[in-house]
Amino acid sequence: MRATIILGLFSVLFAYLAKYKNIQWGLKVSFTLIFLFLALRYNFGNDYETYLNAFIEISQYNQIDIINIYSQVEPGWIILNWLFRSFGFFAMTAVLALFNCVVYYRFIKKYVPVRYYWLAIFLYIFSPGFMLVHSTAMRQSIAIMVFIFSLDYLNKKDAIRYFLCIGLASLFHLSALILLPVYLLGLFNWKNYKVNGAIFVSIFVSLFLIGESLTPYIKQFISKYFGKYEVYQDAGVVNTGLGALFLSMLFIITIFFERVQNKETALVFKIAIISFIFIPLGLLIQLIGRVGMYFAPATIIVYPIILLNLKKPIRKAIFLTLILIFTTISFFQFIYSDTYKDAFGTYQTIFSALQR
Repeated sequence: MRATIILGLFSVLFAYLAKYKNIQWGLKVSFTLIFLFLALRYNFGNDYETYLNAFIEISQYNQIDIINIYSQVEPGWIILNWLFRSFGFFAMTAVLALFNCVVYYRFIKKYVPVRYYWLAIFLYIFSPGFMLVHSTAMRQSIAIMVFIFSLDYLNKKDAIRYFLCIGLASLFHLSALILLPVYLLGLFNWKNYKVNGAIFVSIFVSLFLIGESLTPYIKQFISKYFGKYEVYQDAGVVNTGLGALFLSMLFIITIFFERVQNKETALVFKIAIISFIFIPLGLLIQLIGRVGMYFAPATIIVYPIILLNLKKPIRKAIFLTLILIFTTISFFQFIYSDTYKDAFGTYQTIFSALQR
């Protein structure tokens, strides 16, 4: 935990300094620190050891055998492991960390105002659903990164390249196929903001109200068509009190400010709006929450832009304070939870592994 906090503080500091003309390289330093943290990690995260053992086993087989043996794992991940068999698991982890940092660096630099780079980095590191969860959900993190990369094609309405990207993402996590209809977001022009906003709010509230009654049918659908992901179904009902209320408020604010964005930024806002729609059912079924992980990184961009769009200083102060408090509380709840405290409580590097 200490290592994560130290990483966060220094990364946020350098990102903050990037607003000054002589320190424009601050954001690059932030992601260099993040890269080193992710590339050198060892046994950090719930699934790290599982991925390491699978890598060792895959390395021992030929091309045909690994496809047969790992029929329950997407072929992209199997092939990636097999290609790195001569370099080792640590090398593969470092390359994925580099890819991750390049994608998120481009994402933040393109959309986030320079003065709020620090907030985007703060959200990325301390919001548990981003850097920390992605570091352990390695297969899906690749699919998420490919989706973020594909947003350029979505903005350009380049259907072929966008669908190719989603196809590639699905080779690492089959759930990425749900991103295919997202292409329609780039085609529709939401002119009637009041009507559209009312529709999304109604869907959001309705899912909170009838979510439990829909749960059995969703589980049945998952069992029939996505059997390999049944392990993620039962997350249990979590606290839906103040946290859900705060997220609902952010949902409405995001809808409100989407209407004043330019075409490219508006697309990111739409993706963020979709991420909120997954929250009610994600509280009941973990797999639904994992699908929402594809859309959630858009909030890293959206919140700083909303802060920029708020004109009155008091509103800026209240919004920023609430975001910082909510994210900090979420971080410590995650770190000290029974599920994650052992896996993320202590940071180790690959050098400790080499000494064994």
